[in-house]
Amino acid sequence: MNEVNHLVISSTLDYSTDLICAEFEKREVSYLRLNRDIFEDYEIIYNLQSDAYKIKLDDTLYTLDSKFIKSIYFRAPVFLRTTGKARSVTDQLKRSQWSSFLRNLIILDDARWMNHPVSTYKAENKLYQLKIAKACGLEVPETYVGNSLPSNIKSNKMYIIKSLDTALFYKDGNEMFTYSTMIKGRELLTAEIKLAPIILQEYLSPKLDLRVTYVKGYMFPVAIMNQGKMIDGDWRKNNKDNLSYTPIELPKLVKDQLTLLMKRLNLTFGGIDLALVGDKFYFIEVNPTGEWGWLTSCADLPIDKAIVNTLIN
Repeated sequence: MNEVNHLVISSTLDYSTDLICAEFEKREVSYLRLNRDIFEDYEIIYNLQSDAYKIKLDDTLYTLDSKFIKSIYFRAPVFLRTTGKARSVTDQLKRSQWSSFLRNLIILDDARWMNHPVSTYKAENKLYQLKIAKACGLEVPETYVGNSLPSNIKSNKMYIIKSLDTALFYKDGNEMFTYSTMIKGRELLTAEIKLAPIILQEYLSPKLDLRVTYVKGYMFPVAIMNQGKMIDGDWRKNNKDNLSYTPIELPKLVKDQLTLLMKRLNLTFGGIDLALVGDKFYFIEVNPTGEWGWLTSCADLPIDKAIVNTLIN
């Protein structure tokens, strides 16, 4: 029977997790990877009396004992978000109950989590992280949240609107995702926004987009540019082949503020987005399960090694 010391929770198609598992194998560290999209391939039972899980995959039986589990790398979201796609009752049942199963893994409270589900759930709330960032001394854009507009909207001024939570939609067989959108004040004033709350922020321009991958006190910051130029709006909407990621050094004050932010959010990992406007570093958001895998090759950053160091040391 295989005793699990390091648990990885992810999905089958996740490049960042592949890198972590490859690093585990390179160091000959024993681990078990559970992919949430194929839970039916496992046979899982938890025994409250012994406080241990038995997990069978193919012909191999693993033991996950709360006394011996050392770390958990949690890449899966806390909740399995749904789209507008029609689902069978069986599918709805599976999604809701496996989501609850993931949340209940918090009983493994002696393990080193990256990140703990409770902390991830709190930090995924955009308004909450913005308020904490402001309290940590970070600059934040002027922000409003709701289904009505502030009274000081100017028709000729540009603004940014975002969804309050990750917005996934399903139409004509395709899943859709929303990005941050630039919009003129005159359009906002005539828009119908009562249906659902939005995030409305000041438009920062010109700006240099920065991504800071945080791993328990270590920071891997890069500047993101499109063919050598700064980017208007959401950089993720640009052709990836035209983007460059250049490692930079952050001022000590900003690093201290980000360290305090992550401590207040109780996160050991996060993908932090900043915008540099003039000499001011604006906090945009932190994603507790943010992507980072592409930066190991595009910017030659040893993020995978830093994560594994944290999990096993």
